Amino acid sequence: MDTRTLEIFVAAAEYENFRMAAEKLFITQPAVTFQIRQLENEIGDKLFVKNGRKIILTETGRLFHQEAKRILGQYEKSLSQINRYRQGYDKTIRIAISPLLADTILPSVLRAYTKQHPNVEISIQVLESRQISDDVESGNVDIGLSCLRGNSAVNTFKFHEESVVLVSNHDGYDAESGPIIDAKELLEHNIMLTDNHPAYWDDIKAQLKKYLSPYKLMKVSQSHIAKRFVLEGIGVSFLPKSIINREIMEGRLLEIPVSFMTLPTASMYIIYKYEHEIERNFMEFISNFHFS
Repeated sequence: MDTRTLEIFVAAAEYENFRMAAEKLFITQPAVTFQIRQLENEIGDKLFVKNGRKIILTETGRLFHQEAKRILGQYEKSLSQINRYRQGYDKTIRIAISPLLADTILPSVLRAYTKQHPNVEISIQVLESRQISDDVESGNVDIGLSCLRGNSAVNTFKFHEESVVLVSNHDGYDAESGPIIDAKELLEHNIMLTDNHPAYWDDIKAQLKKYLSPYKLMKVSQSHIAKRFVLEGIGVSFLPKSIINREIMEGRLLEIPVSFMTLPTASMYIIYKYEHEIERNFMEFISNFHFS
């Protein structure tokens, strides 16, 4: 018995058809039949019986099917471990990160972290901030990088806080010759792209309701899409400074001072369940990381 024979058996069990199993594995149907007969001889019992045009597992076949999948799963896991070792990895960290943070801080953090920790294999999942806490709690990931605090079943640490600013597309003027832009007038005469951050929009909309009339809103759930819409002149928005720094420096966006509102800040959180060595090292690294 070898892994190839087990793969043939599992395929036959899943398709309930020797011909379809053969097509999936790019071998002939007689080869499948031969391997199944050899396996039945080795086990000492029938694994399949005919049921019309299909084949179905016997009781022995059903029991062996579970074992065969377990053996193949462990084999794949062992190969993966060996490949990781050959590539120089001896640790793994699984990270869930929100789309906003993936679009802003992740590239620079990963570049620095992998350079400092070349032996750590990193797995990244991009999830909405509201999902991250549950994935950390369930053990699907080791660490979450989120715009929201975690739930009571996990630990939360705030590692960064930044300004939220009002931005519009560039008006074509330079800073010296351009007219002064009034934030109230801008907000009353442009569509406001809202709800692109999970934490601060309730506060901003409450203040807008208090100070402005009338105004138009358009919900855009992703910050990078809201930024693109602002760049295209579709509307204006309140965005975290990190996501629009480059466009402001390049002269493609304008940061508009807002004097009649108290603008919130946007925070970034590490969410974790356990304090194993690799989690502690990553938290220490990101806590000391300089965010420009």
